[in-house]
Amino acid sequence: MNKPTRHWYRRPIRCFALTAGACLTVSLFTGCGGSSTPAPAPAQQQTQAPAAQATPQVAQTTPTQSQPKPAPAEKEGRKMIDGIPYDVWFDNPLAVAGDNQSVQPVALPGTNVAANSTTPAPAGEMKAAPTQASAGGSGGPDWKTIIPMPILEAQVKDIRNRLTKNMQSVGTYNTSYLELPTFTATLAALAEIANEHPDDIGWKKNAKYLRDLSAKFTAEPLTRGAKSYRALQIPYEQMIVIMNGSAPAGLPESDDKKPIAEVASMGDLMKRADISYKWLKSNVGSADALKAEKEKVIEEAHLLAAISKIITLEGYGYVDDKGFLGYANPMQEACLKMVEAAKNDNFPEFDQGMSRVYKSCTECHSEYKE
Repeated sequence: MNKPTRHWYRRPIRCFALTAGACLTVSLFTGCGGSSTPAPAPAQQQTQAPAAQATPQVAQTTPTQSQPKPAPAEKEGRKMIDGIPYDVWFDNPLAVAGDNQSVQPVALPGTNVAANSTTPAPAGEMKAAPTQASAGGSGGPDWKTIIPMPILEAQVKDIRNRLTKNMQSVGTYNTSYLELPTFTATLAALAEIANEHPDDIGWKKNAKYLRDLSAKFTAEPLTRGAKSYRALQIPYEQMIVIMNGSAPAGLPESDDKKPIAEVASMGDLMKRADISYKWLKSNVGSADALKAEKEKVIEEAHLLAAISKIITLEGYGYVDDKGFLGYANPMQEACLKMVEAAKNDNFPEFDQGMSRVYKSCTECHSEYKE
């Protein structure tokens, strides 16, 4: 008599019968999302038989020896053995049980895999949960992780101090106007991040105005001279009032939210990222230097991570470009690892992160020449 054809869902079920009338449970699975402990050895495994049925002894000499199955009975057009669907029986249950290979659970009729697979996977098989939402995800970027609000505030204060120095007079403006767009574009991006950030800051309710005022510095190419300087004086003074926590009078209405790409060009953000990288490379070349500059290192690494995330957002043209994302996303991850390395005074880990940032930048620029 030919051996019955195995059905497609037999293989994932990691259980076997030690007795002919044993009831097999189909809700236990081994593998990803399954039991957190490996299947016990065949000699230790036991399945409880139904109380109303006899349990004749089954002779077994080796794990690979096949056992005869009772003749199947028909019930409502389906083969049954002692009330158990014929399909769930194995030709050699002990051999199947001895196979410890991890498999994915497969949904059987009338079962719910999601409900039955709540036991954590073994430690070696667990995957870390993502720390941030992907670009375009329903929750948006995880700005709290990428750039915590105290770090964002420190970066904004640094830009404010720079502007205060550069906008003192026409003379100071003339000596710095070429670098202003790099920092005002960064300020515009940080203002929008603050607008979306889950944490608060004193000027958050006016962040949208700070964002748009900062963008005025890059709306038109800056030039030397009093005319260009005077055109920026009013927005600069309004920006200072906002960063002090107040709302200046006469501000034009601004959108509550706006894509960062509309207020900060990628070129200006890349220049700011380059400044951070060069500072880290020049000033943090040893374990002692990492300890001495820990606070500044953490700030610059977080800013690099934020810029790495910003350029993957909608508006810059790379949100669906897997090649570009293959450079930007690892760079962001490397920057956050640098942050942790700095907190733990782990210079080798920090140095590895720097190497990964360099690799991402050079490989990306060789392919995307912009």
